[in-house]
Amino acid sequence: MPNPIQAVIFDQDGLMFDTESLAATSWFEVGPKYGIHVDGNFLRGIRGCKPDKVKQVCTQQFGEEAMKDYDRFREEKRQYSYRWIAEHGVPVKKGLKELLIYLKDHNIKTAVATASSESWTRGNVRGAGVEKYFDDYIYGDMVKEAKPNPAIFLLAARRLEVDPGACVVLEDSFNGIKAAAAGGFNPVMIPDQDQPDEEIRNLLTACCDSLTDVIGLFENGSLSLKQP
Repeated sequence: MPNPIQAVIFDQDGLMFDTESLAATSWFEVGPKYGIHVDGNFLRGIRGCKPDKVKQVCTQQFGEEAMKDYDRFREEKRQYSYRWIAEHGVPVKKGLKELLIYLKDHNIKTAVATASSESWTRGNVRGAGVEKYFDDYIYGDMVKEAKPNPAIFLLAARRLEVDPGACVVLEDSFNGIKAAAAGGFNPVMIPDQDQPDEEIRNLLTACCDSLTDVIGLFENGSLSLKQP
């Protein structure tokens, strides 16, 4: 029987909200104006990374000349996403609220741990109507190292006062799964833009098609609920 789970830590983009596809579109739409042309492999490599790490990768990929307008490019890309959400609403992933209600009913602590900013995260969470279900929020600027370093998840666990081995981390990205595994957490992947390869599958506690299916992991005993 696995150790009882006391907390679940949620990634945000691509996990709770269908915003990774929106982010990809913003790269494709805005990037060429600045001489920045990306593909799926490039985007896979930066998912879950903090903005300074993304800038570093872009500089390596496109050179210093292309980066002279990077801050303007990043702001225009950011505004593209904000305008889309203002027009269409927050694209909530299937099963998010149902899972949060289930965890709350079973006294499982919850936190969001995301490389994204506080304003972006809290705006999405409020827009989705799930703000009250989270016990804590950890943002990318609260830790020095980005995923695949486990720092952001370790900080979340400390603030929740739960050992990593008693935490599930829900992630959609390769970098996030690597970070969770490196920190001694129980990584559960809900794939979004990328399906797990052999390396990632070997790190997983489980892989689910949707957040709804995570409830099934508790119900069938794959994940053990803590005793009341």
